[in-house]
Amino acid sequence: MRTPVAPALALLAACSQPEAAPAILAPVAAAATPSTTSLRLLNEARPAPGLITSGQPTEAQFAALAAAGVATVIHLRPTTEKGTGWEEAKAADLGLAFVRLPIDGAKDITEANARKLAGLLADAKGPVLLSCGSSNRCGALLAMKAYFVDGKSKDEALAFGRSGGLKALEPTVAGRLAK
Repeated sequence: MRTPVAPALALLAACSQPEAAPAILAPVAAAATPSTTSLRLLNEARPAPGLITSGQPTEAQFAALAAAGVATVIHLRPTTEKGTGWEEAKAADLGLAFVRLPIDGAKDITEANARKLAGLLADAKGPVLLSCGSSNRCGALLAMKAYFVDGKSKDEALAFGRSGGLKALEPTVAGRLAK
């Protein structure tokens, strides 16, 4: 008897996830995992089941997101940033849920915004794309969420943030986790 490919791939992907990921993102982890094929997004990463992080997607990539099974987009770029502000309309056209949580650089990488992100992830329907300009803010806010909401240690939180795109904001995040 042949095993259907999609369930077999989903099982394989689930087995390859880090053990801590479901505890960090439990509500999203229960959702179906989008295609494991790269969507060719800028700095694409999959830090937890049901969660993709990336830099700014293009309009064409929004269609690929919907086709891959992503149901919700949480976008961290304020509409005042160049090249953004069109995503709400495109998401609506494709039937994607879209939420903008404006994070305007290091000053907005806060415990309060990490808690807002936690609420958005908990309320998300289906797999989620968390995006910003480069994925750095995504990883930063995920690290803050892991620490302040999920109770992870500073090292665990930073590692999770790095898996979601944290780079240049790491010193900022590390300083805020030490307090």
